[in-house]
Amino acid sequence: MEAKIGKSYLTKIPHEGGELTFEYPAFKGTYADVANKIDKARLKRPSSAETASLVYKTWKAPKEQYSSEIISILKNNWLWEFTGNLYLPKSNEEINNGVILESNPAIENGKLVMDKNDLIKRLRESDPLVKFVPFGFKTEEQNLFEFQKNPYIVARYGKEGAEKIAEVASKYKNVPYLWNFNSDDEEKTRMSVLYDNWDFGGRLDVGGNFWVDGSRGHAFGVCPQEK
Repeated sequence: MEAKIGKSYLTKIPHEGGELTFEYPAFKGTYADVANKIDKARLKRPSSAETASLVYKTWKAPKEQYSSEIISILKNNWLWEFTGNLYLPKSNEEINNGVILESNPAIENGKLVMDKNDLIKRLRESDPLVKFVPFGFKTEEQNLFEFQKNPYIVARYGKEGAEKIAEVASKYKNVPYLWNFNSDDEEKTRMSVLYDNWDFGGRLDVGGNFWVDGSRGHAFGVCPQEK
């Protein structure tokens, strides 16, 4: 990872066969506020997979100035990932008893808006930005192998991203933790976050059941490819 001094970019972040550039420093605020700031800057909101690539690169050289700042954000706050979670109860519908993941979901009045019928249509059309994971995946504490192969983690981060986020999790004293539902009795939408949890001696926490409220976090906007 390199920093272009004066241009405020973090460059050369390997990602799915290419490279990403993130604007620096991170945007701060609530989930909706940060999304709005990134949009106004004409940047892309970071997906879970893109966030995994940034954090993975960070841990490859943790003592660099910019790396240490990102690690500090993880330790003391949250990194927002713009992946929405729509939890569905068991029913007679075609898609039920699981969670639909959507990259860059709509946000209105500070809350996620995920249209079930539209998302199911996109699933039928094999839209790569929409995934469905049936309930039954492991939640809470899990070892690194379980974490990397967890169907929810793979759907959210992609195969490469799951490998990267598992390697990041290995840097901590304790095994990772997935905050999520493994069943539900009503439809609900939740946001995605990534953070360290030092209350338990150090572990990586992946949150997929966080309510969009006044909580504050950070996110780095992704620059267009031409930069």
